[in-house]
Amino acid sequence: MDIKQMLLDTTDQQNHARWTGAIYALRDLMSHMKGLLETKGCTHKSFSEDMVQYVGEELKRYKELSETTEIGKKMKEIGGNNGT
Repeated sequence: MDIKQMLLDTTDQQNHARWTGAIYALRDLMSHMKGLLETKGCTHKSFSEDMVQYVGEELKRYKELSETTEIGKKMKEIGGNNGT
């Protein structure tokens, strides 16, 4: 393997890991915000609704980024979903 390919593979793996990590973080945040929406005492529902929408959009964006990496494509091809 040449050095250029090795660097490209390393960058691809790091990007995949970073974006997959972002997916998990955004899912946790969205779950928390949904919990706020369901709480009877929540007085900031419009804020929570906006945050859930925003986080949902970011989640979709990071998932798409993750799936553009070579490892993401391979995982999708073999039936893995990277936890997404």
